[in-house]
Amino acid sequence: MVLAIALSGGVDSAVAAVLLNKKYPRMVGASHLIWPNSRCCSVEVLNRARDVCRSLEIPYIQVDLYEQFRGQVVEDFIQTYLRGKTPNPCVVCNKSIRFDAFYFELARTLRQKDMLEDSEELLFSTGHYARIVKTSNGYFIAKGRDPVKDQSYMLYQIDKGMLPKLVLPLGEYRKSEILSKAEEMGLPYTKVKESQDACFVEDNYVEFIREQTGSSEIFQTGDIVDPAGRVLGKHRGTINYTVGQRRGLGLGNGPWYVARIDPRANRIVVARQEDAGRRDFLISKTNWFIDPPARPLRCTVKIRYQIGEISCTVEPEAEGFRVVLDHPEIVTPGQSAVFYAEGLVLGGGVID
Repeated sequence: MVLAIALSGGVDSAVAAVLLNKKYPRMVGASHLIWPNSRCCSVEVLNRARDVCRSLEIPYIQVDLYEQFRGQVVEDFIQTYLRGKTPNPCVVCNKSIRFDAFYFELARTLRQKDMLEDSEELLFSTGHYARIVKTSNGYFIAKGRDPVKDQSYMLYQIDKGMLPKLVLPLGEYRKSEILSKAEEMGLPYTKVKESQDACFVEDNYVEFIREQTGSSEIFQTGDIVDPAGRVLGKHRGTINYTVGQRRGLGLGNGPWYVARIDPRANRIVVARQEDAGRRDFLISKTNWFIDPPARPLRCTVKIRYQIGEISCTVEPEAEGFRVVLDHPEIVTPGQSAVFYAEGLVLGGGVID
């Protein structure tokens, strides 16, 4: 049995590698190359990953996924913003790159190098703070023990068939415990800044999109209106705003919240907080670890990564699912709605 640990050059994956090395005698480290000179693919980052493998005396492999990442993650990021929605590139990357293309290309490479037999299945590990749980109903992603660092939300789009192959050791620890272990292990990465969303964007995502598209039309000004259509001010281009935004609107008599973005009409609709929320919304691009609900399902939902769970009902419709919240919340199209029950991820989808 061979286990591959995905190394990001940070403290989490480094500690995970050390922990797993004690349990898996046949182990390799690997990094994916996804965007030139980005925070996750710099020479410094890759050297740290290589150093971890050298210290553990395990092979280190790099997998070139530049083309796939551009086509499946970066293009989705750009087009989602251009449609007036707010993307989550980490969710897309986990679905199509890290736990898909990376895994299968790595397995192919290991077989070519005679490091993995054709009859063997490759186990795969990362430094995510989540757990894999086997129940009588099959495998599930479960929340990590650390409620602040839990990353189960980011993993909900992983193919269900991948779950038996995953080993996520950090899900059993709190971040503070991992930092302590890193100190004990003598790992010099405790001060390394953690990568955030859109690791391929250095500074300003709007400028990044302008550079990638070669278009300045994204900065076209337009009206900011209230729900009744009264003009309250001017915006700097719809791409500069996200639903739920309160700061930087330049409006008097506030506070105002962005309630809707309409790129076609080139306008931003704002409302008071009590009017900006909504009780229901539709989702698409769903992925389930249970049978897709055929009747209303009571559960909880997270509608953004860094907020708590909300009680809701998931209702099947002819072409998807409607989510009905127990109380109004500001809902951001493009973000994900992830459903939970008793700490397990049931599934989720992208908010339309």
